[in-house]
Amino acid sequence: MAVPATQDLTITRGDTEIVVVAMADELSVPISIVGRTYTAQLRTTPSIAIVSASFTCAVTDGLNGEVTCTLAAADSALLSPGYFYWDLQENASGVISTILSGNVTVLADVTR
Repeated sequence: MAVPATQDLTITRGDTEIVVVAMADELSVPISIVGRTYTAQLRTTPSIAIVSASFTCAVTDGLNGEVTCTLAAADSALLSPGYFYWDLQENASGVISTILSGNVTVLADVTR
């Protein structure tokens, strides 16, 4: 079992957050992710059932291993400032793997 890479995020409540992930092998050669799907969520604790927010993930350059995950401004506006956890999971023909995980800091916004 592979250990996911760590990527912490800082989000300002009410802003659109875009995370672009480029998959590559140990020699930095892009990995084709054509046909794979991705899911990313935020939760207040890793084990809680309630999803605080979900990213919309799309393969944006499958041959070069690029996936883009977007948290809409309307969704981030519903988050309370504080600390959360997130991860990014890959579905490769039914094989589910967590490839990134980390902490999320949500900052308060002023302009609404």
